[in-house]
Amino acid sequence: MKSTGVIALWLCLVWAAAAQTNPICCRYPVRIFGPQAVVNLTPLFQWWARQPVVAATNDPTPAVDADRPMTAWHRITGTKVAMVGSSWVLTAVVYSSPLVRTNLRLILDHPPDAEEQMFYDLQAQLADARQQIAEARHVYATDTNAESKAEARVKAYRHSSSRVGTTEIIQNSRVEARERHAAGTELSQVQQLEAARDQMAQQLKLIPARDGVYLVDWFALDTGRSQKGVPIYDLGILGGNP
Repeated sequence: MKSTGVIALWLCLVWAAAAQTNPICCRYPVRIFGPQAVVNLTPLFQWWARQPVVAATNDPTPAVDADRPMTAWHRITGTKVAMVGSSWVLTAVVYSSPLVRTNLRLILDHPPDAEEQMFYDLQAQLADARQQIAEARHVYATDTNAESKAEARVKAYRHSSSRVGTTEIIQNSRVEARERHAAGTELSQVQQLEAARDQMAQQLKLIPARDGVYLVDWFALDTGRSQKGVPIYDLGILGGNP
């Protein structure tokens, strides 16, 4: 059973995908850093969504747009390459705006463990569902073939005037009914598995990934701190509605 945190993350991803004006990184605007430290990123999300969609440029000293709110928050996209305690080390692209980016190795505090776990769980479940569908389709085809053969024998014996034919009709009618029921049951299972497969596939599309690997794509705070020269960013604790 999915944890409450994982379910909440999935719901937020559904919301983000439905909001066509916002990129997937614009989710969970409320971030918590302590009892008296709560940040709402809604103004930043709104500003980000208004920017033109064009290719970003690499700039080691990126300029920040004059009207950009909450300039200490950057969009980070990248993959986990190591861990430092409970934090992640990322090889990332850091966007100060949709138009300006820089490549950076960084440490991410409060990383999205639940979302990453959900991504790989869904991958495994989807692969398992596909295998089950293949097996169920094979059984369905076998049952359908057996049903067709039994039905053909029944029709053949009905055209026969022999007493043996009457006995065979009864026996093959029972086989036909049994195989029809088995085929119907297997078809229902195939349909249920396909529905579950489609749902899992849709959920996976809502989680950032690259070449089958979970991809971090969130707004995080540039803390101004570093560890052994590696800058530290902080996702914050996700709070409130997505």
